[in-house]
Amino acid sequence: MKKVFFLVVPVLVFIWGCSKTSSTTSAGSNSTTSILPLKAGNSWIYQDSIFNTDGTVREVYADSSYINSQITSRSGVTFYGITDSLGWFGTGSLLAVDPTNTTIYGLDSINSLNSPYLIFALTPSDGYLIGSSQDFSNANCIGLDALYGFASTYSVASYTCYKNIEYIKDCNGNITYTTVSYYSPGVGLVRVEEYSPVPGSTTNALYLDYSQTLKSVKLK
Repeated sequence: MKKVFFLVVPVLVFIWGCSKTSSTTSAGSNSTTSILPLKAGNSWIYQDSIFNTDGTVREVYADSSYINSQITSRSGVTFYGITDSLGWFGTGSLLAVDPTNTTIYGLDSINSLNSPYLIFALTPSDGYLIGSSQDFSNANCIGLDALYGFASTYSVASYTCYKNIEYIKDCNGNITYTTVSYYSPGVGLVRVEEYSPVPGSTTNALYLDYSQTLKSVKLK
């Protein structure tokens, strides 16, 4: 369930070329201002919830993540490893904040030959289309995967956050999956919500099937 957002839009790496500078580091290491503080030892504790279609909670569990000692570089931007076995990012991946401190990128692994992929971006206006691509998860009904950003701020778990929304639509334009993520500068990921189709629904209704909410953070 958490991997969908990572597959958001492979072609969105064009933003990488537009935003990177000659810097050989990343804005991510600055814990006071970075949209995702990536200094080694930084850690976050979340509450993860899985929901039934009627909105009741099926399962709740604690989830922790921390920045480990892995470091690599792509196009002059530094990526930092994250250990997150139960949570959103997954263990083994690496993260970077571009030098302009507006975009978060990821790598599948330290030895990955694939290009960095976009995870989150700050935008100049609400409903701003960050990028889109075709969704080939159903070869018989090729859909659209699009990521939107919002300049307005939102209060989530007592933090002031910026929001991105990913919509996956089928070939008929029906929304088949939605992911909403909230990041607070100087804190990092505060909340993720995933919405899936209601089984058997004739109205293409979605329900909240998973959420991950920040409970505490320790930054070095």
